[in-house]
This record gives sequence, C-alpha cells and structure tokens, in this order.
Amino acid sequence: MAPVDPHSFTDSTHPFATHVSLTFYLDFFTSTIHGSALILLPAPHSGSITLDSRSISIHSVLDPVDFSPLPFTLSDSIDPILGQSLSITLSSHSSFLVLFSTSPSSSALQWLTPPQTSSGNHPFVYTQCQSIHARSVFPCQDTPAARIRYSARLNLPSPLSAVMSAARLTRRGPAPSDLPAPHPLCPSSAWCADGRVVEEFSMEQPIPPYLFALAAGEIGSRDVGPRTKVYAEGGVEVLDAAAREFAGTEEMIKVGEGLFGPYEWERFDLLVLPPSFPYGGMENPRMVFLTPTVIKGDATGAQVVAHELAHSWTGNLITNKTNEHFWLNEGFTTYAERRIVEVVQGEDVAALNIGIGWRGLNEEMERFKDNMEFTKLKTKQDGIDPDDVYSEVPYEKGFQFLWRIERQIGRPAFDVFLKKYIARFKFQSIDTETFLEFLKENVPGIENQIDLKLWTEGTGIPPDAFEPVSTIYTKIVSLANEFKQGRMPRDDEVADWNGQQWELYLENLPKPAEASQLAALDARYRLAESKDWEVKVAFLQLAISSGCKDYFDEVEKALKQVGRMKYLRPLYTALVKGSGEGEKMLAKRIFTEASESYHPIARSVVDSILAKHT
Repeated sequence: MAPVDPHSFTDSTHPFATHVSLTFYLDFFTSTIHGSALILLPAPHSGSITLDSRSISIHSVLDPVDFSPLPFTLSDSIDPILGQSLSITLSSHSSFLVLFSTSPSSSALQWLTPPQTSSGNHPFVYTQCQSIHARSVFPCQDTPAARIRYSARLNLPSPLSAVMSAARLTRRGPAPSDLPAPHPLCPSSAWCADGRVVEEFSMEQPIPPYLFALAAGEIGSRDVGPRTKVYAEGGVEVLDAAAREFAGTEEMIKVGEGLFGPYEWERFDLLVLPPSFPYGGMENPRMVFLTPTVIKGDATGAQVVAHELAHSWTGNLITNKTNEHFWLNEGFTTYAERRIVEVVQGEDVAALNIGIGWRGLNEEMERFKDNMEFTKLKTKQDGIDPDDVYSEVPYEKGFQFLWRIERQIGRPAFDVFLKKYIARFKFQSIDTETFLEFLKENVPGIENQIDLKLWTEGTGIPPDAFEPVSTIYTKIVSLANEFKQGRMPRDDEVADWNGQQWELYLENLPKPAEASQLAALDARYRLAESKDWEVKVAFLQLAISSGCKDYFDEVEKALKQVGRMKYLRPLYTALVKGSGEGEKMLAKRIFTEASESYHPIARSVVDSILAKHT
C-alpha cells in the first residue's frame, strides 16, 4: 500500500473517484442516515480499491448494472484516528454501489432534538466534515488530494428543509425509483411513507471531501444580495440580525473578484447554525456554515464571512493536498481576508486583525513549546489527529510568510503573482513544494532574498516576521502596558472602541493580572457580560488565569451556551491549568453537564484537554 495522505487509507496506486451519487434517508428517530453511494471511477478498474470509513455499517457493495454483490472487506481493527479501511475488489468496473448506514456516534454529524433548537418545534441535523470526518457520513477517499463531484437525494420529514454545499435542484414527493437498490434498513415503504419529502442537489465542481456539507431542519431564508441568501434555524429574529450583519456581502465578493479573479461558485449563501457549531465558520462552497456568535450587531462579524469568502479562491479552489500542508489553505486565506477587509472596512481595521493574529501566534508558540513540530508551516502528522493540533499557526504564520513575500517584491507584483497562482492551480490540490517551485519560477531570485526553508520547515517565528504598525494598534498596546503599572484606560480613551479593539487590549494584558485590578476594569466596562463573544472569552480566560473565582459562574454559563472550539479550548484549558483542584473539578463537572450539547468534534477536543491535565 502506498498511502497518499497520513490521514487516509487511500492508496496512490488506485484511481481517484470522479463522482459520487448519494441517496440519504435522514432518520431523526435513530440519529442515523441510511444511504447509498454510487461511486464513479475515471476508467474501468480491476483489483482492489480502498475507501475510508468510520462508524459506518456497510451492508453490501453491488455492481450497479446487475446488482450482483462485489467482494469487500472492512478492516477488523479500528484505528482511533483513521477509522476502518473498506477494500472492494473490482473486475473491470468503472462504478460500484455501496449500501450503508451511519452511526449515532458519527464524528461529522450532530443531531439536535427539538428542545436543543431555537424554535423548539423540530429536530435539526448538520455536518462538519473538516478535517477527516466525511468518512463518517459516507465511505469515500477522504483525503483532500482526491477532488470529487457529487449529487445527493435527501429524504426528510416534510416540515423540514435542507441545504447543502451544492446547487438545489428540486423538492418533490418520494418515489420507489429514487432508491438505486433495495436497502435493508430503508425499504421503499419507509422511503415513500406519508410525511416525507425528497430534495435533490448537485455539485458540478470537483471539491475535496471535507467540503461536503448538509443541514436539515426548520430553516428560514432571506435575500441579502444578488448572489447571497442568509439561512437560519433560529427564526425571524436570527434572520433579521444576520441580514443586518452580512448586508455588505456582495461588496466583499466584488472586492474579492477584483483582487483574486472570478468567483467560480455561482452562489455565496450563508447558514447560521445553532450555537453548538464548533467553528466560527466553515467555507463549504455555495453554502458557508456560521456560528451565531459572529452576529455582533455592528457588522464586525462580517470579517468571519470575509475569511470564508476568501476560501472561495484559496482553500476551495486551490486546496492543500494533505493536512500537513494546511497553511496553503489557511495562510493564504488569512492574507486574502485581510486584503478584502482593508478595502471594505479600512486599513486600521485590517491592522487590528493583524495585531490580534500576531498576539495569537505568539501564544501558540507557548502552547507548543514542548512539541515545536506544530509551529512549522509544513508539519509531519503521521499518527496525529489533526483536530488535536488545530491552531492559529497555519493561519498566522502562513499569513506572515505571504506578507513577507509581499514586502520583498512589492504589493503590485505580489498581486500579479497571486492571480497567476490561482489561475494555474484552480480545482487542484497541491503541496508546499509545488507552491515553492511556482514561487521561484515566477519570482526569480526570491530564494536568495527570503529563507524559504526556514519559513516553511523551521520552528517558531522567523526573525523577519513583522509585528503590525498602525496608530490605533500602537495606542491599544500602549494602554495595555500601562495597565501593568496600575492605570486603567479612561472612558474617553475607549469611547469609540468596538469588540476588536477590546479584544486586542485584553490579549495584551499580563497573564495573570492583579485580581482586584481586573475586577475594577470589569466593574467599569462590563466585559464579562459583553455581547461580543471574543471580548467575553478573552476577559473570562484572563479572569481564570488570575484566580478571580467570582467569574466562575459566568465561565460556566458561557461553556454551556456555545460549542465553538475557539472559546471552549481556552476556557477549559485555563480551568485545568488553574492553581487548585477546584478549577479542575469545575471543568470536569461543566463538561459532564454540557458535553451532550457539543458537536462530536468539540466533545473530543475538550475530552483530550481534560485527559491531558486532570
């Protein structure tokens, strides 16, 4: 076996599938999907082909022409990271049909009961497939090296509707002919039962499997631009707030097109998910998934949308070949996001973003001080769960690398290079070496001006990385330094601050801070109760590390209210690293009580934090 990816059983000697036709019966009662996957290959293939699977029951593999069974084996052992390999024996087959059912423990799927939703009336389900969780929804070559087109036919209760990272084709009644073959757990009588409806979707552009996405529930929508609808589970109130927050989306798309070339995905719709969604946003093509915590009421949440939009060129259009080259997705996208923000919201806002990122990058150096491998851009991840080492390094160090190149050759030349890079590699998956070769070909002599190997393979922050310089950034850092000498900022100094400015200020305060001084700051500015989650969590993290137990009730409330890992990770980590056993016990109790409301990915990450420190 010659694996193409340390996180996949996919064999490099086997052909990559080109298309998969999916048929899903969404069973909310059992929290499972009964499905089939018709997988197409580029040419007839004889011999073995290996797919990834995790927590999936494989019922049969069939020849789609005559429905004769094809030999298959599912590995006896279950790898804790990779799951199980599904090996199928083909004989000059260019397609094959897999009948399967997911498990309630699928790492990609979160099934919410009606009481767990905003409306309380209907259940809800959604996927999160990055980095290696598509294999728990359907068997596939679950590596970003393998790009695939797909079509999907979803059967769901008729009061509900669905969205996908694909174009919606139709909504209609079910028919027995929808099923490509009899499914042992979903007979046609169940498929065609009263109160069920079928929705069909198609993704015509080849995407990596981690960008497969679906959500189904009581979902409303509202137009906010010619290419954008906002969808939400939370009813009219959430829709109204989201429409206001993201009203400038079309302007950002146009700015992106001016900077990086045509928008290739037709639609750029947004789905605001329940609070359990584990990320700020997920860049699923045509249908970005968002946490409701990005709705801040002042349009600054649109910066998360800018990041997911930027992925439309860097990440979705050009993809890292494996997670070891994740910076190619996120470093480029962070750079592209800040270029969009600079045009739409101004240079000061972009500089603030860079400053917050710079602080975050330095904090990651402390986090990985005992395992500096993960401070590199190009990492080695054999035997490593990518969710466990997810960090700001590929985002912020990757951004710093590209910013360093821009400073070296000048922005006009770098803009020409970027457009050329995107045009050359669109709809492809590449690695760091491919990028560096393209860079050297198109910017002759760059390797003599910048130490490319140090930047991509070296640990830590290179000496030619650059802390941002701007009037507002310098002022905020200066005020944070004065706090260390006991001076609190005056009302007139912070009167026009938004959440980002407070976040930067808090990130630059000493950890730990003097508890009484921190309490006085909060008494004056009510930071622990902020509606901006970035501010709230930055303050609560500081309060925990400073031993301010008066804020533990607010910490508990926060950890039970949202499931975004950006907030869970620092708050749980601060608790378990606290000075006494009380903080550790509090972390364990909160997790026990809150874990069922977290997405499986977030649940696993918090479980790892507790296992490491308690």
